[in-house]
Amino acid sequence: MAPLQIIGAIIAVLLLALGVIYWRADRETISAAQFRADSNYQTATLSHGVTAYQAFGPVDGVPVVIVHGGTLGSMAYQGYVPPLVEAGWRVIIYDQYGRGFSDRPKNKLSIDLMRRQLRDLLDDLQIEKAHLFGVSLGGAIIARFAAEHGDRVRSLAYQVPVIKGVEPTLALRLTRLPVLGTFLARLVGIPAIIARGESFGVESEEARRVVAHFTAQFKVKGTERMMRDMIIGDALSDRMSDHEKIAASGIAAQFVYALDDPEIMRADVEAVLALYKNPDVHQYTGGHFFSTGRTEELSDKLTAFFRQR
Repeated sequence: MAPLQIIGAIIAVLLLALGVIYWRADRETISAAQFRADSNYQTATLSHGVTAYQAFGPVDGVPVVIVHGGTLGSMAYQGYVPPLVEAGWRVIIYDQYGRGFSDRPKNKLSIDLMRRQLRDLLDDLQIEKAHLFGVSLGGAIIARFAAEHGDRVRSLAYQVPVIKGVEPTLALRLTRLPVLGTFLARLVGIPAIIARGESFGVESEEARRVVAHFTAQFKVKGTERMMRDMIIGDALSDRMSDHEKIAASGIAAQFVYALDDPEIMRADVEAVLALYKNPDVHQYTGGHFFSTGRTEELSDKLTAFFRQR
């Protein structure tokens, strides 16, 4: 056999082996509808698919909408609900497209798709104006929303908000590679995201429930594709121009962030703070997940902030 034929045969075998590895690593076996069937979440059929949500508190209460981050879905923020409801708010939590119990539409998971999802959900629930609380990527979403729909925002509460993107790990950088990125997303990127979610901890029954739900969502068809969209698209892009517009509009804002966050740079948060007039600022240490175990304390800060608006 000629050398070129031998090389060709080796390449063919390698490609076949990689194809088998890729196929066997596929986690996705169920639909979003099957996943949410016993979830106790309500659903709203919006312009790009079904959104799963939960509403708590008095129907005539002033609405507070909690917007989750890029890793953990809305279930991770249910701990904020009882204190806010007790204070008289109507609290809405929901899963973004591509995560949790919501649909995985064919659309790219862009920052504006997530803005439209929030707008459509408010329309469906007949909410004209709400306080918005966004965590990490959720902070970027509410900033994008407020920049476009400021008349629908009572105030904004940001917790460790994505401002100029995030510091990517090696696994996420590999996921962004052309051609190989799709392959590496399944074998490297998604396992890294799962490991990140699992780092939330399992110290309590609630934490174990959240982590179990988080890992189970990767069985839903379309999750891997939309997670990669989040990494390689504009979902984690620079939101400085949105903050400039919001600050100029005079919308009140609260910022809660960690001084030692390895993902959201302190300098980025402080650059945004300089734009706002008299923002409500609270600093912590403990990294990106500093809020673990501090839900009651942070809920008190939210309530105090919202009551002034």
